[in-house]
This record gives sequence, C-alpha cells and structure tokens, in this order.
Amino acid sequence: MRRRPYLRFHPLCLNALGILFLVSVARAEDGLPETISYYEHVRPIFQAKCHGCHQPARSNGEYIMTDVAQLIQGGEGGEAVVVAHEPTESYLLDMVTVQPGDDRPEMPEDDEPLTPYEVALVAAWIDQGALDDTPDNARQRYDQDNPPQYAVPPVLTSLDFSPDGKLLAVAGFHEVLLHRADGSGLEARLIGLSERIESARFSPDGKRLVVAGGLPGRMGEIQIWDVEERKLILSKPVGYDTAYGANWSPDGKFVSYGLPDNTARAIDAETGEQALFMGGHNDWVLDTTWSIQGDYLVSVGRDMSAKLTEVKTERFIDNITSITPGALKGGLNAIDRHPLQDHILVGGADGVPQIYRMYRETDRKIGDNANLIRKYPSMKGRIWSAAFAPDGKTFAAVSSFNGLGQINLYRSEYDATITEDLKKQFETARRNPDGSKNIDPVIEKFQTEGAKLLHSLDLDSPVFSVAYSPDGKTIVAGTSDGRIQFVDATNGERVREIVPIEVSDSESLALSKPLKPKDPVSHKKGVSFSFEEQLPEGTRVASLEIVPKSIRLDSPQAYNQLLVTGKLDTGETIDLTRLVDWKLSQPVAEVDERGMIRPASEGRATLTAALGRKKATASVRVGELGLAYNPDFIKDVNPILTRLGCNAGACHGAQDGKAGFKLSLRGYDMIHDVRAFSDDHAARRVNFASPDDSLMLLKATGAVPHEGSAVTDVGSDFYEAIRQWISDGATFDRESQKASRIEIEPQNPVIREIGGNQQIRVIAHYLDGSKRDVTGEAIVESGNTEVALTDDFGLLNTIRRGEAPILVRYEGAYAATTLTVMGDRTGFEWEEPEKWNEIDALVAAKWERMKIRPSRLTTDTGFIRRIHLDLTGLPPTPEQITNFVQDPRPSQEKRSASIDALIGSKEFIENWSNKWADLLQVNSKFLGKEGASLFRDWIRAQVASNKPYDEFVYDILTAKGSNKENPAASYYKILRTPEELVENTTHLFLGTRFNCNKCHDHPFERWNVDNYYQTAAYFSQIDLSRDKANAPKENIGGSAVENAKPLFEVIEDKLEGDIVNIVTGKVAEPEFPYPATANALIGGDYTPSRREEIAAWLTAEDNQFFAKSYANRIWGYLTGTGLIEPIDDIRAGNPPTNTELMDYLTDSFINSGFDVQALIREICNSRTYQLSIETNPFNEDDAINYSHAKARRLPAEALYDAVYAVTGSTPNIRGARPGMRAVELADAALDTESGFLANLGRPARESACECDRQNDVQLGAVMSLLSGPSVAEAIGDPKNRIAELARSVGDDRALIEKLYLRVLNRLPSDRESALVLDNWSQIESDHQVLLDRLAQAESDWVYRKAELEGDRLAAIAQAQRAIEGYEPEYLRKRKAAQEERADRIAIAESELFAFEDSTLPSLRDKAIEFLEPKRFRTLWTPRSPEKAVAERDRLSLVIQQNGSVIASGDGQANAVYTVEIPFESGGVTGVMLEALTDESLPGFGPGLHKSGTFVITEFELGFRSGESSEKMKDLKLVDAVADFTEPGYDVLNAINKDKDRDDKGWSIGDRGRETHWARFALDKPLSVESEKGKLVVIITCRYSDNEFPLGKFRIYTTDAKDPLERGLPGSIASILSKPEIEWSPADISSVTDWVKLQEPEYLQKRYAWITAKRPLPTDSAMDELKAALVKAEQQVPVDPTLIQLRNDARFSVEQAANRRLTAAQDLTWALINNAAFIFNH
Repeated sequence: MRRRPYLRFHPLCLNALGILFLVSVARAEDGLPETISYYEHVRPIFQAKCHGCHQPARSNGEYIMTDVAQLIQGGEGGEAVVVAHEPTESYLLDMVTVQPGDDRPEMPEDDEPLTPYEVALVAAWIDQGALDDTPDNARQRYDQDNPPQYAVPPVLTSLDFSPDGKLLAVAGFHEVLLHRADGSGLEARLIGLSERIESARFSPDGKRLVVAGGLPGRMGEIQIWDVEERKLILSKPVGYDTAYGANWSPDGKFVSYGLPDNTARAIDAETGEQALFMGGHNDWVLDTTWSIQGDYLVSVGRDMSAKLTEVKTERFIDNITSITPGALKGGLNAIDRHPLQDHILVGGADGVPQIYRMYRETDRKIGDNANLIRKYPSMKGRIWSAAFAPDGKTFAAVSSFNGLGQINLYRSEYDATITEDLKKQFETARRNPDGSKNIDPVIEKFQTEGAKLLHSLDLDSPVFSVAYSPDGKTIVAGTSDGRIQFVDATNGERVREIVPIEVSDSESLALSKPLKPKDPVSHKKGVSFSFEEQLPEGTRVASLEIVPKSIRLDSPQAYNQLLVTGKLDTGETIDLTRLVDWKLSQPVAEVDERGMIRPASEGRATLTAALGRKKATASVRVGELGLAYNPDFIKDVNPILTRLGCNAGACHGAQDGKAGFKLSLRGYDMIHDVRAFSDDHAARRVNFASPDDSLMLLKATGAVPHEGSAVTDVGSDFYEAIRQWISDGATFDRESQKASRIEIEPQNPVIREIGGNQQIRVIAHYLDGSKRDVTGEAIVESGNTEVALTDDFGLLNTIRRGEAPILVRYEGAYAATTLTVMGDRTGFEWEEPEKWNEIDALVAAKWERMKIRPSRLTTDTGFIRRIHLDLTGLPPTPEQITNFVQDPRPSQEKRSASIDALIGSKEFIENWSNKWADLLQVNSKFLGKEGASLFRDWIRAQVASNKPYDEFVYDILTAKGSNKENPAASYYKILRTPEELVENTTHLFLGTRFNCNKCHDHPFERWNVDNYYQTAAYFSQIDLSRDKANAPKENIGGSAVENAKPLFEVIEDKLEGDIVNIVTGKVAEPEFPYPATANALIGGDYTPSRREEIAAWLTAEDNQFFAKSYANRIWGYLTGTGLIEPIDDIRAGNPPTNTELMDYLTDSFINSGFDVQALIREICNSRTYQLSIETNPFNEDDAINYSHAKARRLPAEALYDAVYAVTGSTPNIRGARPGMRAVELADAALDTESGFLANLGRPARESACECDRQNDVQLGAVMSLLSGPSVAEAIGDPKNRIAELARSVGDDRALIEKLYLRVLNRLPSDRESALVLDNWSQIESDHQVLLDRLAQAESDWVYRKAELEGDRLAAIAQAQRAIEGYEPEYLRKRKAAQEERADRIAIAESELFAFEDSTLPSLRDKAIEFLEPKRFRTLWTPRSPEKAVAERDRLSLVIQQNGSVIASGDGQANAVYTVEIPFESGGVTGVMLEALTDESLPGFGPGLHKSGTFVITEFELGFRSGESSEKMKDLKLVDAVADFTEPGYDVLNAINKDKDRDDKGWSIGDRGRETHWARFALDKPLSVESEKGKLVVIITCRYSDNEFPLGKFRIYTTDAKDPLERGLPGSIASILSKPEIEWSPADISSVTDWVKLQEPEYLQKRYAWITAKRPLPTDSAMDELKAALVKAEQQVPVDPTLIQLRNDARFSVEQAANRRLTAAQDLTWALINNAAFIFNH
C-alpha cells in the first residue's frame, strides 16, 4: 500500500476532524460501545470486507489483515498503517473513507464500503490503543510457510477427482490436500483462511478448485484456487458460519453453495459477485447441484427438503421432495445430479438413498411424493455423501452410526416414465400418518422396482465423503479417522487405504497449542460466594475434625473437597474449612482457600488443619500421576457438560436445541450426545486432528461467538478433560457405568448464625464398589432460597432463620439433606409442652431442636369451628357451640368426643367424598351426567364404609365390566391411554410425577424414560368397548374432528397390547420402577393381569410412596401444610420437614390396616392440631413446624355451604335439587348462575393435581365474590333464619349475639356489641341529619345556579362574535377547495368510466378465454358468518350483506378476529381468505392501515359441533399458498402455530389497494353429515413494529381434492359453464364484477375516484371556534354533591321502613365478609 503524504480537508470527506467527529457522534447517538474490542467489534468488519484479499494465501499489496500485528505493520510500503491512539495519523482509515474528488473510498476495492458506523468503530479502536484481544486459540496460525501439523489425520469431509483423473482433492484442516489420484503421493497443500473445509470441487475443465468452508461460528468462505499455479485467486467471505456444498455450474461460470442462514446462493466465479439468492429453506442448506443446462439449481438442507430454483429469475419453483412432513425423516445432507439427465440423488438422516426427478410431471397435491423415482434399501445411520458413477448406472453412498461407517453401492438403471394411470395414482394418493410409505401398492412398486443394493462394506469408523474416479472404476471414501478407502467399483471390495497426511511428533505439536492463562478456571461462569468468616462471638473451638480422614489422589485430575468441622464450647458444630491453616508434611498436594486438595507429586504426607492451638490431621496418598489420562464420556465429560450448563433446558438441552445444536436434557441420552459431537455435520464440533480447534472448545472458551459466552478457560481441568476426550477419538464406552448413588456430607447441617456458611461435599458411588469426589461437577441447589443460597461450588450461605432442603444431583443420581439455620434465639428457654399422643412428641422434638416455643391451645369456640369445618365442610350450629362450650368435661376428653361424633357422620362422608370426586375427576364431560352421578355414589359408599385405603385403590385399578354397573371402572373411561394412566396413577396414588420423564430422564429426580414406559406397559392391555346393554346408541361428546364416546363402556383386560418407548423406539416390557412386595390381594392360581400386578405392587405395605403419599395428603388437608409440600410432589429434592413424623404417620396408617378414619382421628386428637393461630416471638416466623395453627381459607364449596348454613337459606344451585350442598354435587359442570364455585377456585376435575384447586385467591377478590348475587340471595331470603331472628328476638343486644354466634361461631366482645348498637342507634338520627343537609343544599343551589347561568350567556355571545369575524375568510378558502375537488373528481371519474367502457370488457373476455380447465375442478363457496368479533375494544367488526366482514377503528392496533360460520353439512378440504378493498377503509384496503397493507401473523380454523359452547376442536392446516407475498413474509408463516412470535406472518407489502387471496389446506378433510355446527376462523394480526390489521375479508370453503388450486367461485363457474349467449344481464354483471375484483388497474382507478370524492377536510380554525360555542351553550350542570345527597336521602327513606331487618342483614353481610368467616379459624 502506498502512503499519501498528507490529509486534505474537504467538507464532503471524512478527514481528520471528520473521523473524530464521527467517533463522538456514533458513540453518543448510535450506541458505539464504551470499550472497543478488536475481536468482538473490529474483526468481523475486516473479516467480511477485507480478509478475502488480505490473508496469507492472497495478500494483495503484501498486506495481511488476519493478524493484528501484520495489520498494523502495513504492506509493501513498509510503514505502519495504524498508529495507536492516533486515528487521524492512521493511513488505514484514510483508505476506507471517501477522499476529495472521489465517489467512494479506495478500499475495499471489490466490496461495499464500510458504513460510517463501521468506520467509527475502527477509528475508536485505534483511538483506544489498537489493542489485540484475540483469544489465543482463535488466532490465525497457519499459512504456506507454517502449515498445519496433525496429531492424527483430519476428518475427511470431502473428496473429488479432477476431470482428467490425475488429482484427488482431499479436505484437511485449514487446507485442501492435492493427492495423486492413485493415492501414491501428496502433490500440494492449498492452505487458506478456512480451518474447516466442508467441500472441495474441481471445475468442469479441471483448472480451478472451489472450496467451501470457513471458521465455524464466525464466518463462511468460498475459495477458488488455480490448480496449476497452486494459487488462491478468489476468497469470498460469506455468512456467519461455514459454507457448505460448493458446486460448479456446467459452464464453469458460477459457483453455488449453501449457508446456515437458510439460503442457497451462487456467485460469479471470476468476480465473486452474487448471482443467485434463494431464501426458501427453513434450516441450514448443506449441498447444491445444477441442472444439466445450468438453468436450475437444486439445494438440500436440514429442513428435510430439496428445493428447485430457477437461476435466471432467482425464483423458487418447487419442493422436489414430498411436501408432507414426515415423508422424509430428518435433514438431507447430500445431493448429486445424474450425469445424463435431470434426476437427483439425495441422502440424509433417514439413511435412505432416493432418486427424484427435478421437474414435476404431476399436479402438486398435498401428501404426494410424486417426484420420487426410486428409493433404495436403507443404510446404517445417516448418509453424509452420495455420488453417481460417471455413466449413471450405479451410485455410491456413505454413512455413519455410533462410531461405525458403511459404504454401499447401488444399481441406478431405471425407467422413470410416469404413465397416465400412474399419474392418476400420484394425484390421488395419500400417505400413511407416519409418512412411512405410500398407501397405494402401485406407487410403491414403481418407486422400488429395480432399486437394488449391489455391494456393502462396513468400516470401523464413520464415513463422511465419497467420489467416483472419472473412469468409473474406483470409488474413494473418506472416514472420520482420516483414512481414504479405495474401493473397486465393480465388486465393492476394498483395494487399499491411505492416510493423506503425515502426523507430527508430540514435541512439534506442543508448539502449536494455544497458551493457557496463569490460573485457568474450569467453571468460569460459576457463582462463587466471597467469605469473610469468623467464630461466633463469645465462643471458642473445643476440637477439629477433617473429612475425609484418609485422602487418596490417584490421577492428575483427582481432587477431594475437604471439610473441617469444629466443635464449639457450646456443644454446637461449625464449618471451619475456610478459616483453618493447612500444612502438608511433604509437598505432594496443594489445598486451595476453599479446602479443595489436588495432587502435585507422588508420595505420602500428613495434612494438618490448624486454628489457633487446635489441630486435626488426615493422611494423604498421591500416586499414578504418570498414567495416561483417557477421559470417559460418562464419568468425566458428560458431568462437565452438565456442570457448565451446556445440556440445560435453557441451552442445548432445550426441546429444539439452541443455534442448530441439540443435546439431550441434562445429558440423559449420552449416545445421542456423543453422536451430536462426533458425528453431526461430519464431526463439525470436534477436530481430531487439532483438538484445540474443536468448535466444542472454541465456543466454550469464547474464542468463537457463543450465546452462553465463555464458560471455561483454556488449560483448565474441564478444558483438558474434553480436549483429551476429543484427542482420544470422542468415543463412547457402552460398558462404562453412571454413578449408582451419591452421598452428601455433612448430613442435615445446622448453622447457628445468619450469614454463616457450610461447604457441601459430594461423593459418587459406583456398582463396582469404587467411589470418587464429584463436588466440582455436582449441582447443589437450595429448595428454599429465602433461607439459604448455594454457590456453584457447593457452599451454602444462610439468609434468615428457617430450614432449606438441599438437593444435590449428579448425572441422574440425586440426594438431599436439610440445612437448618438457627438464628438468634437469645432468651429462649425450652419448656416441655403437654403431649396427648405420639404426634405431639415427634413435633415437640423438632421444636426443641429448632428452639421454637409453641402457641397455647386454641379456645373451645375456636376448636369447635375448626373441627367442624375441617371434617364436615360446615360450621357448627349455635346449639352445637353452646353445648360444647358448656360441657364440663376436661378439654381433651370432650374434644375427643366431638371428633368421634363427627368422623363418619353424614356431613363428614359428603365432605370427604367430594375430595375424592375431585381427585378421580368425576365430570359429566367424561362420564355423562348419569355416569358422573353413579361414580360419585360409588365413592360415597366407600367413604361411608371406611373401606381400607389399599383396597379402595386396588378396586379402582382392577375394576372391570360396565362403568354403569361397576362405577369404579370409570377410572379407565376418564383416562383412556397408557400414558394418561401412568402419569395420573403415579401422581395420584404415589405422589410422584412421571410426566417429566416421558421424553427424557427426569431432570430433578431419579425417574428415567425407561421407568415411564415400563410402568405404562402395565396399562397397555386394557380393552374398552361399548356397553350395548346399557348404552346401545347413547354417546358423550363428539364432533366432526373428535369421535363421540359411548355413554357407558365395558372395561376388560386383554392379552395383547404394547407401548413403544418413543426415545428408543422399542416395545417397553412391564417392569416396576422400584421394588415392593406385592400384596396377596390378587390371589388364586391363575396368572394375574397386568393391571392386577401393578395394583398389587402399588398398594403393597412396603411400597415406599403409597402409604406415605396419602398420610401426607391427610396431614396437609388437616393442618394446611403437608410434611411434604406440595402434598402430591414427593421427590428427593423435596424431603419431609419432619422425617420422623412422616415415618410415624406412614407406619401408623399401614399398621391400622390403611384405616383412613383412624388416621384422621389420630391427627385431630393431637394437641398439635388443636393449637391456636396466635403466635409468640419464638414461633412467629415458623411456617413448617406446626408450632401454631395455620388459618386456611375455606374451599369454594365450604364457603358456599357455610353461607347458606349460617343464614338458614335453602341452597338452589342450577341443575341440582333444592337444598343440595355444594360438596354433594356429582358434576363439576354444576355451579351457581354467577359462577361462584369456579370463581372461588373449585377445580374443573380434569386433573388429579392438587394444584387445580385454588384456595389462595386474594382476600379482596374473595370478598368481592362474597358481595355477589349468591350471597345476596342467601341473606335476602325473607324466610331465612336472619329474618326470623329479626322478628322474634326483641332485644338488640341479644340479636347481635345470636348473629355473631351463627356466623362467626362465637359471641361478640363487649366492644363489638357496643359498636353495633351504637351504629344501629344512629340510624334514625343519621336519617334526619341527612334530610337537613339536603334542604340546605337545595336552597344554596338556587342562588349559585343563577350566577352560573349569567356567565354562560356571556360566553355564548363572545363565541358567536368570533365566528362572525372569521366567516368571510373561511368562505373564500372553502370555495377554492371545492373547485379543486370538483376538478379532481371529474378527471378520476372520466378515467374510471373510460376504463370500464373500453378496457374492462376486453379484459373480461380475455380472462374467460384463457381460463384453465383445471380451475373448474376447485370450486369455492362463500360463507356468511353469523358472528364476528374483535378481541380489542379499539376495533369492531360488521358482517356485510354479501357475507364479507369489515373492520373499523384504530388502524394501528393488534387484532384478533374470531368469525363463526354456520355449517350444517358437507365437506371441507380447504379454506380461502379473500382480502377485499372497500371505499370506507382509510387506505381503500384490504388492510385497515392507511397504506392499505396488512400482516396476518396467524390463521386458525376450528369446528364447534351442535349448539355446544364447548371449546372448539382445532382443524390442522398443513399447507398454504397466496396470490402475492412480500419477501420474507410467506403465507406459511401464518399457519406455523408459533404464537410467541409476532414478527412473521403473511404480508402483501406495498401491494395494498388490491384484492388478495390466501388458500389453506386441511390436514384431514372435515366431513359433516347430519350434525350441525360452526366453522370458527381466527385471524390474528400482531405485527411487532407497526401493527397492520386486516380491514375487509370474506371466507370461502371448498371440498375439492386440491384446495390450493386457485379455482373459481361456485357461482362464477356455474355462469361460465353456460354458452355466453345464454347469459342473463345479471350473469354478465356478476362476471364483470368478478373480473373487476381481480384487476389491479381498475381498483387503482377506483381508489383515485373514491379518494377524490371524499369530503373536504374541515377548517381547523372554524372547528375550534364552533367547538367553543358548543361548550359555552352547555347547560349549567347540577352540583354533584347535591345529586349524591338526593340519592342518599332516597335510599335512607327506603331503609327506614324496615330498620331492624335491614340492620340484621347488614350485620350478617359484614360478618360473612370478614376474614374470620372466610377462614377456618
């Protein structure tokens, strides 16, 4: 580069001052980063626009910009071009900015100039010192003088023979190796910028070589080399990741390739200019090929498609492969064109080689795969490369699977002719639901005839590339271990193999390794608590102890987390690990500040921990440090990936992965994960030849842009483990085992002081008896983050007093402990409480340990209210309260008697039957009204008889026969699939949640996928058939899209039926998830059914969850808080808050013979249950230790029943008999008119989860509901007890007492009585005061009104004078505007009428003349809606007479339109949306926006059967076409079901003010015969930036076979089918209007005419003057205070007529709306 001698100043150039100004402006206004990073900010600019010409392989001007030092140094001029801190002196900036007299900057010469922002970034970088922050492992290290060195041969991703058969191009690392074609030696090394080479292809004349590759995660590059000169002649940076599938056009002028941005592209091979762009793919594009003539390009990608693009127009033409999801499994990786005809060979993830024709010969149909010519026997694993032989008669394909490879040779001589009969078959064929094969055997025969496998060769390494020699005699294949296999193409036998490059010795390789930082960190993002610790004030250490006592470190990677526990003089223990001083007798190891010990040298030593004069010792033994380290994926690598979060649900463990890379959640499927690293994209993520350059490590260290940023350092333990695993071949040892269990130390730690810390140590145990410290890889989490937090290295930090469950997980193994934070308990003294049973003893032991002082016993009135509500769901009557309080027996005795009286009572039975009706989902939706009633009655009978719980559950799980005659069988009518049954059964009866391990191992529990399907297999042999005796024809539900179910069904066991594990694809055999001794209930000598087996296992006494889950549930019901909470969520990370009590209740329940009433009785008789809700300073923060009672909001049914009980009114719930309690309702569908029960949280009974009942509704909302009609009816009933008391009790005080006793179950305090009496006494005086105030206000208003009226008349006169003064000017302006408007109307009208008279008839005739016959095969019927509503208030919809719907309102508002269309009978295969223009729309439409455009982000279709108001059934839409789409806004976006995204949809762009159509195809035809129903169309317009709702539209349906065909409206087709001579004037008018609708020019002229005719805008000045007059003319409003006084006086007069009843009702209402009534205390 030459250097200009000076900088000239010019107002149009970026000179020295301009550069500085640009930097400051960009930083201030355009968000220029405060600190400029070369690697993050500047490098991408140079990479995109400069590196192509300034890199080691192509250094124009001898200037290299891929290395910062050389970038600064300059080129052939010899002078530095970058001067640190001096941007105005840096010639580099001079070259990239416009200079005086120039049109553009001098550089980049062949690319777009840098933007001002990019120039500012570079200038700011120089200004800040031009620092190089490139990570060491991301630096450019190789060029022709410093070629790559290989530890092992590279993965061979691409092979290609030169056309003359002399050379073989081999993909390497940072280079392409040119070998002699026979493998006899290396000719040249073409070393370029790209480290990853994806494909290398010789040009048709063999003179050039195109290379596609790049720097993974950073850039893609297309290189073109001069083969003879061995010179890089073009380097084209492309995209943000590696380029794939480069291929030459037949004439050698263009090069095509694919990119991870979902595009296929082509560039001019000479200039690098883009010649083609196709963005129609939905995932990475991986390979390309050209048609024989070069006029079409075919691309394949991860989206399972092969797409055809016309080169000349860059227009996407067709999906060559099936347009049905599922017809191809997984992505397509490889494509090759037949040498003699336009047929393509494709291969991909399904392992099936297939040959397709490029050009469609049949009509495009949903479900077809008509372009498929032949499909061949599948290969093992995934196909990565495929190639036709030069004569096209055979082809080869290569694949990989679990570390192995395969080379197959196939015969490709075939007849591709489609006969007329076969064509018809293709045009009517449908695929099986799984897309596996065509239903039609004729098609199947055609596509498989002669598709023969000739030879197959299995290899011990994955095979990623294949090529034929030009003479067709030799096939070469490249493997992942860097070997080239030469195969005889005639017999498929391996001839020889070669390694294409020599490997280097370890010493020279060490020189190329990246530098590691001084103290590399393994878990770089790990949160680490700082610690400034000291002994608790006033204490001293009595002794120390080290765990473990004996430490063995037997590898360089071994470590041990040490724990030092001190015993204080108070008897308490404390973690001193970070306070002690460590000393080793020999330097065999090192101990860090957190107590982690690691090996240093082999030998033995004594480790001493000292604090003051106290010491403790442990022995240390270090050995075997010289042994080779070969990490195991299961034991070493996968734990690291989990610890770093790589396989977490928020990262690559997400359902769809992240950034195109998917790992199994938490690493549960390790085979899949190893395949993802070492096999996907031909081992893209690992680099065996240079492990440090593996994408897996580059991303982890931040050398490559990574959304998760840098997670580990180069050289860290984690880094080295992964690196060595890659170096060893990234293998998976199937014999290796995961940890069988993990152990936590210390168990149940107690920390005295808030703010104190405790280190956790985690030990993994294996089945072979070995164990290892895994603290560094284990994940430790706090289950109560309000009490304690954990850092990422196992240190617990306390926040407040309380208990926190601590869950530790490591590779599918889980363990838990409980951390207790004692806090300040100064002044606490333990007082032994009275104990009434064993429950009290166990609870008190925990109180003593936690230093909690329990509350006193609740009062008699508090107890009697609580026990009645908890056991019966009803409050006690006044008589029951009085009798109990006056009972002279000791408190414990009379309370026990009350409990006995209530348990088993009718009210008790109804209340507890209701709980089971919820859990068993008794619902007419599933069972019908009669079935629900029968099932509820059956439950009631079991509760009434106190059937043992195990028998109750066993009877449900083994129920057979008709669910009418044996209602327990309804369980299987409600839950109809093995999946539903296993999830519900384990959740309901075991308190475990199996739904999380259906698709992957449970992320937080021990349950795995196998557990799910093996347990579900017990429910796979159940038969449901119609109960013909009881329901010969009667059905429940059903619609056009969901079959009705028989009203009653017969449930039986059968001998066949399997369930397939969706992860393994294998049939799951029944197996219990954990051992238990099955009960003998099944009995007999016969072989039990699978249901009997699981029922016996589940109800076994030693089943670790069965009795425990129900004992916990009952405890939670009665105390408000389960020992395990939620009460139906038992898991390792959720231990009981009192393990001893949980065990006791479980054992007691089992020992009682599963007697539920006995369990309830024992809990209620405990003193713990009967404690007061009042607290003291030593239990006020207790929420889990039952030291005081918990006030619980009454359930919805109990609230309703209580209201009617205390008022003495008769409940009358719609659909139920009068007097029926809410808890007696059999059907969840029954409710009050106001929805009282549902609104207050009654479950819908569609799940067994306790979470479905909402008892935590906010108090304000509850009180609002209690002020509603249900409560008003109960209180206002003139025949209720309130009215009776008001009449019969003469004394006001006595009346108040009786009301308090009825409602709150206690007498009022003296103060409460006095307040009520005072309130009542003031009613009369308040009434008179109110009347006096009203009289005075009326008098005052007379004078005030006269004064205001005078002001009004003056304002009117002033406004009229202002209008009269402006009127002459207004009239002059108005006349001129009217004349201009008349001229515009005349011109527009003339043009419109002329077009209608002269042009339109010919357009109509032409449209009819050239109408394709096939359009008559798809006829569209317009549908008239009966209802159309918009979700937003800002928009409204009106149905027009012609069935169209028009919107009005805010043109820039998100919109959701719901349209309901009556549909009595017929079929629907597709729906058409017609977007219409309209004169009333702001921009003439079809959008509501002033531009006329719209964006539809989601289009949904549903069907609602009959007159039902049930939720509509979704009708799946699988394909869509539109007459026009804005680029990037394809109509398919509108049916992708992705409602979370509002930036994609169907848009018409700038084509507003025209009619547009979109047609949608249903997955399955809708057929409605005799059942009336409604089509429901939902149109969502939620565009993210400027919202564009649809303005006017019409809906059509068709039942044609091809609903995507444009077709014709049925009425138009009927007219056009007649001879024109028979057309009536109405026919002519209809056809003309139809043509008008489709003619943009006509619509534009009509828009111009409509716009011209629109009224002139009003004069703003005159509008303001008239508005002022209108305002002045408004009548004087009445004083609001006077209005309120009038209303108050009227109400007071009415109330005074029945003062006493009103007072009693008001008091009742106030008490019901009191928290004391709403809660059970």
